Amino acid sequence: MTDRNLVPNLARVGKAAVAAFLVITQQSEAQVPAQSSDLRRSVPTPEEIIGFAPGTDYKLADYGQITAYFRALAEASDRVILEQIGNSSLGKPMYVAIISNAENLANRARYQEISRRLALARDLSDEEAHRLAVEGKAVVWIDVGLHATEVAHGQHGPVLAHWLATAEDAEARRIRDNVMLLLMVNMNPDGLDIVVDWYNKVVGTPFESRPVPELYHHYVGHDNNRDWYMFTQVEHRAVARQLYHEWFPQLVYNHHQSGPFPGRIWMPPVEDPINPNMDPLVIASLNLIGEAMKRRFTSEGKPGASSGIVYDGWWSGYMSEAAAFHNMIGFITETALYRYATPHCYEADSIPDTFGARADNLPAKRPSPMYPDPWLGGCWHLGDAMGYMLTADRAVLDAAARYRDDWLFNIYKMGARQIDKMRSGDSGPFAYVVDLSAQRDPGRAVEMLRSLRYGGIEIRRAAKGFRVGERSYPAGTYVMPPQAFRPFLADLMDPKDYPEILQYPGGPPDPPYDMTGYELPLVMGVEVDRIEEPFDLPEPEVESPESILVPPGSVRGRGSMAYLIPHDPNLSVRAVNRLQARGATVAWTMDELQAGGSTWPAGTIVASDVERPVVEEIVEAHGLDARALRDLPEVAMARVRAPKIGLYRSWRANMPEGWTRWLLEQYEFDFENLWDEDVRNGDLSDFDVIVLPDQAGEQILHGYLEGTMPEEFAGGVGLEGALALERYVESGGWVVAIDHAVDFAIDMFGLPVRNLARGRRSDEFFVPGSLIHFEFDPVDPLAFGMVKEAIAFFVNSQVLDVIPAAEEGDKKIERDIVAYATFAKEDFLASGWVLGGKRYLAGKTAALRIPFGQGQVVLLAFEPHFRAQSHNTFKLLFNPLHAATLNAGVWRDVLVKKREHERAASHAAP
Repeated sequence: MTDRNLVPNLARVGKAAVAAFLVITQQSEAQVPAQSSDLRRSVPTPEEIIGFAPGTDYKLADYGQITAYFRALAEASDRVILEQIGNSSLGKPMYVAIISNAENLANRARYQEISRRLALARDLSDEEAHRLAVEGKAVVWIDVGLHATEVAHGQHGPVLAHWLATAEDAEARRIRDNVMLLLMVNMNPDGLDIVVDWYNKVVGTPFESRPVPELYHHYVGHDNNRDWYMFTQVEHRAVARQLYHEWFPQLVYNHHQSGPFPGRIWMPPVEDPINPNMDPLVIASLNLIGEAMKRRFTSEGKPGASSGIVYDGWWSGYMSEAAAFHNMIGFITETALYRYATPHCYEADSIPDTFGARADNLPAKRPSPMYPDPWLGGCWHLGDAMGYMLTADRAVLDAAARYRDDWLFNIYKMGARQIDKMRSGDSGPFAYVVDLSAQRDPGRAVEMLRSLRYGGIEIRRAAKGFRVGERSYPAGTYVMPPQAFRPFLADLMDPKDYPEILQYPGGPPDPPYDMTGYELPLVMGVEVDRIEEPFDLPEPEVESPESILVPPGSVRGRGSMAYLIPHDPNLSVRAVNRLQARGATVAWTMDELQAGGSTWPAGTIVASDVERPVVEEIVEAHGLDARALRDLPEVAMARVRAPKIGLYRSWRANMPEGWTRWLLEQYEFDFENLWDEDVRNGDLSDFDVIVLPDQAGEQILHGYLEGTMPEEFAGGVGLEGALALERYVESGGWVVAIDHAVDFAIDMFGLPVRNLARGRRSDEFFVPGSLIHFEFDPVDPLAFGMVKEAIAFFVNSQVLDVIPAAEEGDKKIERDIVAYATFAKEDFLASGWVLGGKRYLAGKTAALRIPFGQGQVVLLAFEPHFRAQSHNTFKLLFNPLHAATLNAGVWRDVLVKKREHERAASHAAP
């Protein structure tokens, strides 16, 4: 039975909720000047363009309909300008609507410049800043549609735009006179259409409220709100340009659904902990904005506004939180959600007494400071959610207009304070310096610098060499000087101490909302010098992230028979893929060798059967220093082919699959997605390696249960698929299982391995999202290019333990299981929070290669490419892909060498 049957004849109510909101926000016709009435009649309503009123039950507007409305609105009103700011991952145009009065829009370049100067706080006195604040207009960013399944905010954008463009009450005029609203038409156009298409397919069926069976961002799904310091996705780069390079808004409002039940909307203040890098004026201002919203909801008789629970202020990776680390008042609301445009009714007895274990001190049925007007049940429609969002919008815009001078001056004041902190050395170094010539992998340093520059961090490139104390730096060195955005920079550069918070004394941990440790130099393996004393800063400033380039590589030596290429840099992987696409033969050395006066370690890439100009072209583009040889090197080598990769893709849409897919594309691997039916029914023998991304084993095996989804999306790989994978590996194929997927491989293949993290309570073992020290065996082919010790993410990940081999009489049965990565035995925590690490993590196994029939099973207990941020360990994903093409005899030789090494080490030990 669908919800439509439970709440008949309510479709009109949802539409009426939005209509009523618009009526009460306008003055009567008698109070509106005649020309304004004419303007309102000439500007189309959303219903006239879209075909129905946004907020109507069981109806959702797609991206084409919504953008058609914004184009019509901009054409009809001189209070609206529509600008394209980029394109989505699937090529849809992305728009921002700039809404203010006509005079402000005509002078918008001046107001942009004022906003920029105050935010950057360079070369300004307090008096000059005051004058600019009085002259300027408050710039407010409001976006919708980031998480596409949270449909109400994506649908309410046209209603908000129409109200602000046409309303003539005193508040609307005050907002237009004092505010420049940047209304992002939709943050995720592709996801909007995916969700609308799905809902239109299932509405009126038993599956009306079931999940979308694909990622609602083409690559990263819900994680499109986890990419706001790396900026890997094109949508985020387009928005970052508006926030940190073009407009520098003082307030950044990011709409979300859904908040903690039974509340109808959540707003600031946030829960502890607060990141110490954030300016305290941001925190105080967030509280002010939250209370302004809460007061408005109460005055309008809209119950259910909560705050102070669940959502903390620690991590800078969210869209709004990243803005807060730029001295902008960045915040979210979380409005109650049911499913899509389907209404739902809640009986009074469904309302809990409290908001749950994480906030069990907040009552849900009686008033309290953080929940002054409880919501005690009733029916909830799409239009209701939109009405709450519109109330919140108006509260924010009214506060922006009333305190315009304060917002503008305060962003300057915070910026100037942060610059002084760096100049004085009170809160960290004077400057951060990155010397590309000193990096083991310059490409990783370039990626880090580009990410920071996308995020508005000021970066300077030295035109000539310079000295700081006893240290000399060459031309081309990058310097991050004292600057207004120090909170964002310091948060990503310097380790922090995450406070351990328990749900109650002696109880389980109170989990953070996301990450606790995430510093870029650590997770990307970049050497950053923190310079304490002031020095003369180089010029000029880097304008474009794309202008930060890897120094060009070269081929040294006069030979043309073979070319040695280092395995260490991540970009060597893409270089190999390009060389193979151009017909080159590629091999890995199995031992170190001497060439050109240098020692080249095991794993060095050897390219042959290729013209020198081709090699020069590819290594130069990837910043690789290669060595040309007259003859093939006299060292054991193993040829690697271009791998045929199958990437498992579940109908239970899985973000790690999307991140993996995106990363493989960036490094130019040729791969094919394998869906459940492909695994169950297809011939897998065409693939060299099949990758099982991080996903629960139950989800891989069973998928959606029959009857819970349309038939084509039900079921996982099933027992039939598991047996097909087993036959595939026995016949010589490779399976790489990552993080939670290791449980599937262990269970289905009957591997002699335990997962020590499986089933552990959080008060026993808890690593919610931290940076951990790992130790690697760099002479193992699966760890080629890695250093012996490195740092990577552990995010509720796994810990492996090989079950001891059985005894048979006096003879121990040997297994050829190889561990090539372990967690550090001591000081395993690099940044973040670990509980129970000494017992369950320290010195334990992180990666295994297990022979199985003629093939191999690789178990990675953690995700080495987590959210495409762990550049330090990308090769732990890439190496098995190429290694799967090696001759089986190579692995026997590797095992012999490993045992010889272990025996030698044992004899040498005291």
